[in-house]
Amino acid sequence: MLVTLPAELIDQAIESALPGGTIYGRLCDDGDLAQVHGLSPDAGAAIGHWSRDGEQAPERGLWLVFAVTGDPQAYLLGSDDVHSLECRVIRAREDYLARARGILPDGALAGRCVTVIGLGSGGSLIATQLARCGVGHMRLVDFDRLEAHNIARHACPLADIGRYKTRALRDLLLAHSPLIRVETWEANVLEQPTALAQALSSADLVVAAVDGEAAKLAINRACWAAGIPTVYAAAYNRAFGGDVFCALPPDGACYNCLSSVIGELFAPPPTAASDFSAGYADPSRMADMVAQPGLAMDVGVIALLAARVALETLLRGHDGVPEPLPDAWLLFGNRAEWVFREPLDHHFVAVPRRDDCPVCNYAQSVQSRLGISPAEAVSRRDSILAEIDSEDAEA
Repeated sequence: MLVTLPAELIDQAIESALPGGTIYGRLCDDGDLAQVHGLSPDAGAAIGHWSRDGEQAPERGLWLVFAVTGDPQAYLLGSDDVHSLECRVIRAREDYLARARGILPDGALAGRCVTVIGLGSGGSLIATQLARCGVGHMRLVDFDRLEAHNIARHACPLADIGRYKTRALRDLLLAHSPLIRVETWEANVLEQPTALAQALSSADLVVAAVDGEAAKLAINRACWAAGIPTVYAAAYNRAFGGDVFCALPPDGACYNCLSSVIGELFAPPPTAASDFSAGYADPSRMADMVAQPGLAMDVGVIALLAARVALETLLRGHDGVPEPLPDAWLLFGNRAEWVFREPLDHHFVAVPRRDDCPVCNYAQSVQSRLGISPAEAVSRRDSILAEIDSEDAEA
């Protein structure tokens, strides 16, 4: 039998006013593994006993001995014999990112906040990947619940059917990362702008993994105004391919620019599938929706690319981080369809900023539409309102 216990439990036992007590956790693999989670009942089932310096040994069963100096020792006491067990101290916070050292700057993501909007198969995978890289604060936004047909492509398991995607994914992230704090909003960004504003407040990056164009444009307006870098991800019909677009205010093009010029760059793309967050296109029809066919691995490729773009965006400016991607828009084809000549084909495309974009080029947009600058428009508005007030006063 192998016994594991968290490092912080050692100090807790040594500093306890009690000389011993019950250990709680769970037994796994037909009794081959004992995971000690804590010294109180809220940590799991009772699986054995503990004591300091070998005092108060139980008659039989699992026994943990904590010493003031040295590592804890574990024993399995039988009716006539004692077996010494391997005991591993788990230092989760210190060792969690050990395999990423030399690749990710130490601690660079611990203080970063990422908001993920849309927690379908794509959004859930993006969120889990960023958590595994060490993002310290995650905000999850979606109003949908998990259905049976979601599970084959979703990060969450069968046991979460019926739960809000936000809460199920929150628990999954907390189970994966000892470094993360998670907030959730069960909100529709098209109908609840206050919730959107709260979820975006002080965020370092937003991931828009929603399928509806209206939702993406609403996110684009809010994020550009707040100066928040945003990664947009979409899978096409049957997940034959997808795309990832990164908007970096105040420079470059925004998502509104992309959506308005895409027809000039290529023939119109296939409609984005409901693989990323079903229901944003028409929330009133959520109960009637049937998910688009598509393999989890095909959706997953697009989601992983989006997670990679998000990671590199978060790490911009840090030493040792790879050079930024060639262009803001990446298209990837799982199969040879549309603009993809062969399977696993991809394209980087430069998206020009529109001179008349009302989101990222507001001043020029006003000038183009009204023939005057925003300042002149405000001045004329104030002058007109003053004249109206004067006429009302005279009347």
